Amino acid sequence: MSQTAATTTPLITRSFASLLVAQASFGYAFSSYFLLPKFLDTALAARPSEIGLVTAVHGLAVIAFLPLMGAAVDRFGRRDFLTAGALVMAVASFAFTAVNEVGPLLYALRAIQGFAFSMAFAAGAALAVDEAPPERMGQAIGIFGLTFLSMNALAPATVEEVVGRSGWPLAFALAGVAALLCAALSRRLRDVHVPHGDGQRNAGLWEVARRAGQIRVSIVIALVGVALGSVFIFHQPFARELGMTHVRGFFIGYTTAAVAVRVGLGQFVDRVGHRRVSLATLVLYVFAVTGMAGLRPGGLPLYGAALGIAHGLFYPAFNAVAVSGVGEHERGKVMALFQAAFHVGFSGGALGLGLLAERSGYPAVFQASGACVLAALLLLLASPDGRARRTA
Repeated sequence: MSQTAATTTPLITRSFASLLVAQASFGYAFSSYFLLPKFLDTALAARPSEIGLVTAVHGLAVIAFLPLMGAAVDRFGRRDFLTAGALVMAVASFAFTAVNEVGPLLYALRAIQGFAFSMAFAAGAALAVDEAPPERMGQAIGIFGLTFLSMNALAPATVEEVVGRSGWPLAFALAGVAALLCAALSRRLRDVHVPHGDGQRNAGLWEVARRAGQIRVSIVIALVGVALGSVFIFHQPFARELGMTHVRGFFIGYTTAAVAVRVGLGQFVDRVGHRRVSLATLVLYVFAVTGMAGLRPGGLPLYGAALGIAHGLFYPAFNAVAVSGVGEHERGKVMALFQAAFHVGFSGGALGLGLLAERSGYPAVFQASGACVLAALLLLLASPDGRARRTA
């Protein structure tokens, strides 16, 4: 495929645009809970270890269910799972208005939301890859990710404003309304999935998961998940410890930078090469995460922007590394395993780093997270090609 053909192949079709709008609605509901650490800290007086545990419960649900949902959408189709995930998210969000303590209801609802995310993400990601021209895979994944990224700033900023005026229950209810909107919009999507029975052999979930290349990909993205989770979760209580009352600046800086690089440099990822971009951005990632240990008042937007540039380019590039060369009936599995591994790091890191924060303080959390990214960089650098290959 020539470079000219690659840059002129239509990407934003009507069907792809409809998917983006539906996923943006779900993204608002999902991203509203980025301020959950603040809710736990200010409204429920939760300890750092409890904040980490609540985060881990959601992540463990994603880890448990997302690979299964990836296999399911490969077998049965995509659209119905997106609808179901949005409906479950709506119910859980409305139920969140009744949470008034760190207890069984809180943990149960976060687990249910993890299940909802697993359905919606597995279906949406597979639909995005189905719609993408092969030569623009990285750009398509990046744009699909914008549906969540754009809400990473809008939802937390809106939640802080709503909470300041009307309290947390209304903020959670608005998340439920956004999820209902996604469910309604999803019924208008075109499911391009081809059912089984086409004569091709299709690998099972376990067969895909235990490929050597897939294992390397999973370890790398899990280590990155540790780092991103530590910054997203623990910058909030750290900022309050330093006397900051608002944390929206971090999310605005992160999202603005990530959106800018994905829109402005989306084709750059495919042209330069997915693995090269992944390696280069991991270097920036190390400095952005480690630098958070030296946070000072007014610095949240700057650190958010640095992390936004790093993750905004790394995630679609490395996701394209993972999915390159796999067949249609393996895309859901690979995308789901990729995201599940990310949540292994995100949630496991939250649990362990919450304990580290209590013992050694928040700067130690960010230093340890930076070491995880450095390990991911070295592993990717040492791997043969940095991606999961199909085996005969």
